[in-house]
Amino acid sequence: MNRRTSATLASALLLLTACVEDSGPDAEACAAPAVEIELALSAEALEPDDPAVCRDQEVTLIISPEVDGVFHIHGYDEEVPATEVRSGEVSELRFTAARSGQFPIELHPLDNPAGVDIGFFTVHEP
Repeated sequence: MNRRTSATLASALLLLTACVEDSGPDAEACAAPAVEIELALSAEALEPDDPAVCRDQEVTLIISPEVDGVFHIHGYDEEVPATEVRSGEVSELRFTAARSGQFPIELHPLDNPAGVDIGFFTVHEP
Protein backbone atom coordinates (compact mmCIF):
# COMPACT_ATOMS: atom_id res chain seq x y z
CA MET A 1 0.00 0.00 0.00
CA ASN A 2 1.47 3.37 -0.95
CA ARG A 3 1.39 6.58 1.11
CA ARG A 4 -1.41 8.13 -0.92
CA THR A 5 -3.69 5.11 -0.44
CA SER A 6 -2.86 5.01 3.28
CA ALA A 7 -3.63 8.72 3.66
CA THR A 8 -6.94 8.32 1.80
CA LEU A 9 -7.96 5.37 3.98
CA ALA A 10 -6.97 7.22 7.16
CA SER A 11 -9.00 10.27 6.11
CA ALA A 12 -12.05 8.13 5.32
CA LEU A 13 -11.79 6.33 8.67
CA LEU A 14 -11.48 9.63 10.55
CA LEU A 15 -14.54 11.04 8.75
CA LEU A 16 -16.57 7.90 9.42
CA THR A 17 -15.59 7.91 13.12
CA ALA A 18 -16.59 11.57 13.45
CA CYS A 19 -20.01 10.83 11.95
CA VAL A 20 -20.66 7.89 14.26
CA GLU A 21 -19.51 9.66 17.43
CA ASP A 22 -21.64 12.75 16.73
CA SER A 23 -24.89 10.77 16.54
CA GLY A 24 -26.48 11.97 19.78
CA PRO A 25 -26.38 14.51 22.58
CA ASP A 26 -23.77 14.43 25.30
CA ALA A 27 -24.55 13.16 28.80
CA GLU A 28 -24.86 16.71 30.18
CA ALA A 29 -27.59 17.59 27.66
CA CYS A 30 -29.54 14.46 28.61
CA ALA A 31 -29.16 15.20 32.33
CA ALA A 32 -31.24 18.38 32.05
CA PRO A 33 -34.81 17.66 33.22
CA ALA A 34 -36.28 20.11 30.70
CA VAL A 35 -35.38 21.54 27.32
CA GLU A 36 -36.76 24.50 25.37
CA ILE A 37 -36.35 24.71 21.60
CA GLU A 38 -37.19 27.72 19.44
CA LEU A 39 -38.45 26.87 15.96
CA ALA A 40 -38.94 29.24 13.01
CA LEU A 41 -41.65 27.93 10.68
CA SER A 42 -42.23 28.92 7.05
CA ALA A 43 -44.49 27.35 4.41
CA GLU A 44 -41.77 24.92 3.31
CA ALA A 45 -39.22 24.75 6.13
CA LEU A 46 -38.50 24.52 9.83
CA GLU A 47 -35.39 26.02 11.39
CA PRO A 48 -33.77 24.09 12.86
CA ASP A 49 -35.26 21.18 10.93
CA ASP A 50 -33.91 18.56 13.32
CA PRO A 51 -34.89 19.43 16.91
CA ALA A 52 -33.58 16.77 19.29
CA VAL A 53 -34.12 15.94 22.96
CA CYS A 54 -33.59 12.96 25.28
CA ARG A 55 -36.23 10.50 26.43
CA ASP A 56 -38.06 11.57 29.62
CA GLN A 57 -37.21 15.27 29.23
CA GLU A 58 -39.95 17.86 29.58
CA VAL A 59 -40.01 19.59 26.19
CA THR A 60 -41.21 23.06 25.27
CA LEU A 61 -41.31 23.84 21.57
CA ILE A 62 -41.63 27.58 20.89
CA ILE A 63 -42.94 27.96 17.35
CA SER A 64 -42.73 31.27 15.47
CA PRO A 65 -44.73 30.72 12.26
CA GLU A 66 -44.64 32.86 9.13
CA VAL A 67 -47.71 31.08 7.77
CA ASP A 68 -51.11 29.87 8.98
CA GLY A 69 -51.56 26.12 9.17
CA VAL A 70 -51.51 23.01 11.33
CA PHE A 71 -48.25 21.78 12.93
CA HIS A 72 -48.02 18.02 13.49
CA ILE A 73 -45.42 15.55 14.84
CA HIS A 74 -46.22 12.07 13.54
CA GLY A 75 -45.94 9.44 16.25
CA TYR A 76 -46.44 11.94 19.07
CA ASP A 77 -50.13 12.48 18.38
CA GLU A 78 -51.28 11.89 21.97
CA GLU A 79 -48.60 14.07 23.58
CA VAL A 80 -48.71 16.79 20.92
CA PRO A 81 -52.02 16.88 19.07
CA ALA A 82 -52.06 18.58 15.67
CA THR A 83 -51.89 22.27 16.56
CA GLU A 84 -53.15 25.24 14.60
CA VAL A 85 -50.52 27.95 14.18
CA ARG A 86 -51.03 31.51 12.95
CA SER A 87 -48.55 33.78 11.27
CA GLY A 88 -47.03 36.22 13.74
CA GLU A 89 -48.43 34.41 16.82
CA VAL A 90 -45.94 32.42 18.88
CA SER A 91 -47.20 29.00 19.96
CA GLU A 92 -45.79 26.90 22.81
CA LEU A 93 -46.17 23.14 22.92
CA ARG A 94 -45.28 21.37 26.19
CA PHE A 95 -44.99 17.61 26.59
CA THR A 96 -42.80 14.81 27.92
CA ALA A 97 -40.57 13.00 25.42
CA ALA A 98 -41.78 9.55 26.42
CA ARG A 99 -40.60 7.50 23.42
CA SER A 100 -37.25 7.47 21.68
CA GLY A 101 -36.93 7.50 17.92
CA GLN A 102 -37.20 9.82 14.97
CA PHE A 103 -40.60 11.36 14.21
CA PRO A 104 -41.52 13.29 11.03
CA ILE A 105 -42.70 16.87 11.48
CA GLU A 106 -45.33 18.06 9.05
CA LEU A 107 -47.01 21.38 8.33
CA HIS A 108 -50.45 21.55 6.76
CA PRO A 109 -50.60 25.10 5.35
CA LEU A 110 -54.12 26.41 4.79
CA ASP A 111 -53.48 26.47 1.04
CA ASN A 112 -52.08 22.89 0.99
CA PRO A 113 -54.06 20.57 3.29
CA ALA A 114 -52.04 17.55 2.03
CA GLY A 115 -49.11 18.67 4.16
CA VAL A 116 -45.42 19.40 3.75
CA ASP A 117 -42.63 17.43 5.45
CA ILE A 118 -40.46 20.03 7.18
CA GLY A 119 -38.18 18.07 9.51
CA PHE A 120 -37.66 15.33 12.07
CA PHE A 121 -38.09 15.41 15.84
CA THR A 122 -35.51 13.10 17.41
CA VAL A 123 -35.74 11.65 20.90
CA HIS A 124 -32.44 10.07 21.98
CA GLU A 125 -31.94 7.47 24.69
CA PRO A 126 -30.21 9.11 27.68
